[in-house]
This record gives sequence, structure tokens and C-alpha cells, in this order.
Amino acid sequence: MKNLVKKLALVSFVVCLVLSMTACGKEAAKVEYDSATVTSVAQFVAQNLYGVVDEENAKKLSEADIEDIEAVVSNIESSYGLKVDAGAFQSGLSSYLSAVEELGSVAEVSKDAKISADDKEVIADLTLTGTNLKADGSPRTAELEVILTKRMAISSIAVNVERTWGEKITNAALNTVLGMGTTFVVLIFISIVIWLMGLIVTGAQKKTEAPKTAAKPASAPAPAVEKTEVPAAPAAADDQELIAVIAAAIAAYESEATGVYVSPDTFVVRSLRRH
Repeated sequence: MKNLVKKLALVSFVVCLVLSMTACGKEAAKVEYDSATVTSVAQFVAQNLYGVVDEENAKKLSEADIEDIEAVVSNIESSYGLKVDAGAFQSGLSSYLSAVEELGSVAEVSKDAKISADDKEVIADLTLTGTNLKADGSPRTAELEVILTKRMAISSIAVNVERTWGEKITNAALNTVLGMGTTFVVLIFISIVIWLMGLIVTGAQKKTEAPKTAAKPASAPAPAVEKTEVPAAPAAADDQELIAVIAAAIAAYESEATGVYVSPDTFVVRSLRRH
């Protein structure tokens, strides 16, 4: 009996596990929609909104207060039975104004819309053909994207101008150059500000910094030293006279010592050293 209960519990666990994995593997159900209805809503946005609103009024509405926009979308809902989010309406007008600069006036709207959906919303894309031309002479086009909720209320509107690869690369390069240029300008400006602040701080320190030591009194002048002239020494005697005197002295000494007269001429002075 116990084994049977264990087997039943194990089987129940496996069945629950399989069912949970199956549920996780299922994709969320997409929003159900009618293609004709979605296309008509997108056509309404393209023709009855952008088709009749001129640029001047569109600019005023894009800059208007949200209360004024809510009054406009309320009028649309009461007149056409179409609910439009006020923020989506205003952002859509701003997007349209940006696109008009490149697109020009809307000359043609595609009849068929590209529709896609997920579990939350439906997206309809229409092609708008403008009056401006590309570099190759073909008319410039844009994509009108209208996003609808499950209840077919407009939650987002956007107009995106279609560009060639060359235009995309050019725009990317310009954006890069502008971004780098702006960065360098800001860095140079910051460097100048820091340099000026350093000058200001240094000048303030020089003005407020008191001398650390008092001025020293001037030292008294040294007493003048009187110069005394030393008389020059008498000129030395002539060497010959000195030699004669020495020779006479030696001769006198020898004569007295020996008792015999010694002539000074017998002595020869070979060198004379002065000290």
C-alpha cells in the first residue's frame, strides 16, 4: 500500500512538472486585431491629422500646454470615436515637424499598412511620400508608425524619414565631429577658468600676505681708518762697500789674533746673502 502511494505521488509530480514546462514554453498570445481597422486608423492619422494640419498650427499644438492637447484629443474622440493619448498626439506632431524639413509636404500616403503585433500592442507602418527629392532624383519618403493598444487606442505616433546609407554615414560622422568638438570646447573653457582662478588666488595671497620679518635698522657706518704713511727704508749700501767693510773687519781680527798685520786685500768675499 505504501509503495502504491509513493508511485502515485511520483507520477503526480512528474505530470505537474511536464505541465509547468509546457506552460512556460508557450508564447504569450498576440493581440487580436482586424487589419482593415488598423489600416484605417493609420490612414486617418496620416490624412485627417497631418494632411489637414499645416505647419504653423502643428508647431503651435506641439508647443501647447497638455490641457489644450487633451481638449483636442477629446474632440477627436467625440467626433470620430478614436481615442488618442494626449502625449502621443503632441510628440507625433513634433516628430512630423522634424520630418517635414527633409520630407517636404506629404504628396502621397500608401494604401496598405505593414502591421505587426505582440501580446501588448499593434504596430502599423505607412509610407509617406514627400515633395522633396533625394540626391538621385527620387522622391524622399518617411515611415509613419502608429502604435495601438489592445482596445485600439493610439498610444504612440512617430514619423521617421528614410535615409540612404550614404546619408546615414554622413549624419553619423557629423554627429561624431560635433560631439568631439563640443567636448574639446568644454575642456578648453574649463582649463581657462582654472587658469584664471589660479591667477586670482595668487594675486589675493600677495596682497594679504604680511611681511614675516620686520625691516632691519640700517647699520652704523664703519669708522674711517686713517692711513699713515710708513717712511721708506733707507736704501741699501752698495755691495762693494759692504764687502770692503767685511774684509777690513776680518783682517783686523786676524791681525790682532796673530800679531801680524793682515791686509784686507788678502780676503775674497765670494757670496753675499741678505736676510
